[in-house]
Amino acid sequence: MKKIITYLPVLLLCIISTSCLKSGLDELPAFSDAEITSFKFEYRWIDDTTENNKLQVIQLNTEALINTEDNSINCIITVPASNADFSVSERENVTLSNIVGYTDISTAATIEPVGNAPKLGVIEDFSADTMQYKVIAADKSNKIWTLYITEFIK
Repeated sequence: MKKIITYLPVLLLCIISTSCLKSGLDELPAFSDAEITSFKFEYRWIDDTTENNKLQVIQLNTEALINTEDNSINCIITVPASNADFSVSERENVTLSNIVGYTDISTAATIEPVGNAPKLGVIEDFSADTMQYKVIAADKSNKIWTLYITEFIK
């Protein structure tokens, strides 16, 4: 009886692991979209007035005009007013050279900077006149998008 109880879990594990469906599945098409659907910016800083040096993040108001005909994004960035968490002195530190950009892209696509364009998701310098990004669709087709910061309002 003890041998049966000992080998029963092993037997069940073998049966469960071999029952996966491995054939007869429909082949799904790969997505071919390589679009940028939004572009946003934020400012990050370390608040050293707290005990644990807390990371603070404030969303910059971004109006992104996306043109799918010429694959361009024109952004107007507005720094929000100071408040209890975002002091006047910290607001003064916000420039195009120390913000974080991020974007929404098509399903299953990837994005990478072209040339010297700033990386997305980390603090970078977005003060260049033009920046380009390559969006690669799941089917490996791609589009080059050009980002312009047309106005920075502080």
